[in-house]
Parts: sequence; structure tokens; C-alpha cells
Amino acid sequence: MSEGAGSESAGRALARQVVPPIIFLLWLLAAIETVTDWRLAVSIAGILALVLSLWAAATRSGYPRFAVLVFGGTGALMLARSEAWMVGLGALENASRFVAFLGCLHLLRAIVQSSPSLRTVQDSFIAFRPQAKRGALQLLGMLFSLPLAIGAISVLAPFVAREPDPEVRLDAAAWGMRGLSFAVFFSPFTVAMGIVGASLPGLDLPLLMGLGCALSLVVLTIPHLIGQARLPRSLPASFWQALWAVLMPVFLIVVANITVIFAGGLSTVQAAILVVPVFAVAVALISPLLVPAAKGRGRAMAGMIRQTVGSFDNEIAVFVSALVFAAGVTATPEINALSQQLVAALGPPAMIVATLLGIALFSSLGVHMVVPTTVLLTLFGPSMPDALHLALLALAGLLGWTFGTMSAMGSIAFLICANLFGVSARRLAFGQNLRFMLMLFAAYSAVILLLL
Repeated sequence: MSEGAGSESAGRALARQVVPPIIFLLWLLAAIETVTDWRLAVSIAGILALVLSLWAAATRSGYPRFAVLVFGGTGALMLARSEAWMVGLGALENASRFVAFLGCLHLLRAIVQSSPSLRTVQDSFIAFRPQAKRGALQLLGMLFSLPLAIGAISVLAPFVAREPDPEVRLDAAAWGMRGLSFAVFFSPFTVAMGIVGASLPGLDLPLLMGLGCALSLVVLTIPHLIGQARLPRSLPASFWQALWAVLMPVFLIVVANITVIFAGGLSTVQAAILVVPVFAVAVALISPLLVPAAKGRGRAMAGMIRQTVGSFDNEIAVFVSALVFAAGVTATPEINALSQQLVAALGPPAMIVATLLGIALFSSLGVHMVVPTTVLLTLFGPSMPDALHLALLALAGLLGWTFGTMSAMGSIAFLICANLFGVSARRLAFGQNLRFMLMLFAAYSAVILLLL
């Protein structure tokens, strides 16, 4: 073994011991900030997220190191040049909230994967014909991503975890990601919609959600019409009973999540930070009392989350780097001036198409979608002539975000999906979803350029 490989292996072994308690502390600080609005707590959490990303760059090779050095380093240089240190701190604070959120998503996965009824559901999924499996995963992905956003991956992945064929798991991951991504078009409970709304203050949200819902229904229906997917038929009662036993905690979390969002005025991220851990503890304590087969479920969940979070610094490095880079871009005056010149040279339809392609291009290069989405929507939004153009611009932003979710190495959802389904990230990125999104891009661009 080479010295470099040995050093990286030692770093990973140490990370499995050190990272989980740091993630727990980071979640605790984010939860305290959510409940009390005490900013110092989330500022400390942001510093912890930065430390973990630097740790990943030092101990891991590949994309996490590249993201920290290139995007994180460039963003830090731009912030230093503009002396916008508070902007950088705000980016780290946002990153810490998302890190805590993603930790809760892995906890949600542990809730599902530790269910005694999961084996029955898994066996049924393995027995599904390919078209039925695709249809079920696509539909469940869209439904559960409405309130859970990328947390839907944590619900879907255990269903095919025992599938021995890697090609079948790859196909399942692709179709599950499709369903999740379609919900991005209209769901108000996603990071994407939050970024779009914050970037376009005058946006008619009901109009955008209506357009997005119509688009999602079209793209959801097409695979069924051409025979690629269908909903499973003639399932035994035992399957539905087992599925309900597995998903009942998730359903209760969904209800609680929505209640907290509307009653407490919290975001999806903040609600999950508070709700998911509480329900995880409740499941661990109550399940053994109701179902004898669930004895030891709490220990199993703890082991799963500790093992998963032990390698969580990879995702943290990517996300922190993306948000620091976005902060650096928005804080640089020269970039803002150049953007204004670009606006003057384009009309509204071209701006909409440029937004779509720009987000897809930058996310393909490894930049998290939050960076180009924020920059392009903030740039082009004021130039839209009416509410319809503004909604179509926002929808273009969501389409670009969806491309990143499905196929971009800079997407945290994509990385988590590849990890949880146990498939090659590269093959998932350059597979059937890439071809599907390119065709959807072409159709949307043609409609915008020809009809507006």
C-alpha cells in the first residue's frame, strides 16, 4: 500500500470515530438556533461545518478535495478581496443547517431500514416486473418528496437494498430520482423552491406551482404511455400491510413536518431538524412495545446512523464549498457589473433559456445548483416584463435544478442517492436520466423561443 493510500485509509478510520459526535453537536446547535433564534449557535455550527469540509479535503481524494480546493478556495479568495466576511459566515451558517438536515435524512433512512416489515416489502419489490418497479418508485418518489424533499431518497433506497443485481439497483435509483425531481417543479417544501422564491421577490407562487404541477403530470405520464413504466397490479394484502407498517412512521413525520412548517413558520430544513430526531426516538422506544420483532430496533438505528454519518464529511465538503463559492460570486462587484451588460444584450425568452442551460452547465461542472440558480435568477428576474414571464423564468430555474438533482456530481441529492442505492455515481449521472432531461430541455426551450 502506498504512503498516500495508507494516510487516506487512516484518515477514514479516524473520521468514523470523530465525525459522528461532531455531526451530533452540529445538529444540536442548529436545533437550538431554530428554537431560540440564537445566532451564535448556528455560527458555531457553521465553523464546525467548515472544519469538517477541510478535514475531508485533507484526508480524502477525489471530488470532495477538488470541490474544497477549487470552489471553496475560489469563493474564499473572492470574499477576501471584497472583505465580505459576514457574507461568508452567512454561507457557512446555511451550510450547517443543511448538514444537520441531511443528518436527519439519514436518520429517516434508519427508521425505514430497521422496520421488521421491510423484508416483506423488499421481497415484493424484487419480484416486481421492471415496468412495475419503475412506476412504483417514480410515484412514491414524487409523493414523499413533496414534504420530505430529498428525504424521499431515504425512504425509497431501503426498498431495493437487498436487490442483488447492480443493474437493477441502478435502474431503480434512476427512476426514484425522476419522481423526486418532478416534485421540484411545484412543491413548496424544497430547497429549490426556497431559493427561487428568495431570488425572485415578485414571483406569483400559485402561478408557478400551477405551471410546475402541469409539467410534472405530463412528464410523469409519458413513460406510462410509451410502455417504460406502469403501476403494479394485483398485489397481495400482505404487501400493503407490510408497506403501511414500514411507512407509517414516515407518514406521521410528514404530517408533523407540514404542521410545524405552517404553524411555526419554519422552512422544510428547520422543521426536519426538529421533527425527525423526536420521531426517531419515539420509534425506538415504542416499536418494541407494540411489535415483539422490533426488539433492539433502537440499537440497530443507532448503529446505522453512526456508520453512515462516519463518512458524511464527503457531502459536507461539497455543500460547504458550493455555498462559499456562491457567497463569493454575489459579493464581487465586477461580476455584478458584467452581469448587467449581459442583461442588456438579451431579451426575456433568451434569458429564460440561458437560465435553464446555465444552471445545467454549471451543475455539470460540479457547482452546486444553488450557485447558478441564485446568480441567474437574481440577474434576469428584474428584466421580466410580466408575471407569466417571471413564472416561466422561475420554472426554468427549477428545471435546471432538476437536471442537477438527477445527473450532476455537484448535487448533494445526487450524491446521497448514489450512496444509498449503492450504485456508481458516474453511471447514474450519464445514464437514462441525462438523456431524458436533455429532451425535456429541448422541448421547453423550443416552447419558450417560439411562443413568447
